[in-house]
Amino acid sequence: MKTRYLLAWLPMVLLAILNGVIREITYGQAMSGKHAHQLSTFTLILIFAVYIWYLNLKWPLASLRQAALVGLIWLVLTVIFEFGMGRFISGQSWEQMFQAYNILFGNLWLLVPVAVAVLPSAVYLIKNNP
Repeated sequence: MKTRYLLAWLPMVLLAILNGVIREITYGQAMSGKHAHQLSTFTLILIFAVYIWYLNLKWPLASLRQAALVGLIWLVLTVIFEFGMGRFISGQSWEQMFQAYNILFGNLWLLVPVAVAVLPSAVYLIKNNP
């Protein structure tokens, strides 16, 4: 895998933070916290899809295998970042952090790491199988 795709994960952190800021200063004021987070989950996935599409235009993925490897590495980086920030920066308990991934309670955040893992392959397949 090319190093640039490894480094390309870093702007995704900034995009996620920007998405959260936009949520908090706009629609997050007009709806419940849970609904705002649900909407924010989908907007972030859309933002990531556009970003990954752009990356693939600039640096085309060579194969489905490479795309899957990029997604897997991004998934690992994302989970390490989220749990590291939650546990060591925000001081959340493990229970609190895992609650954000509990779909049974309407928490859709699990879809974000899944999207991070799957989107490179999805973009590759769309671009190479018109």
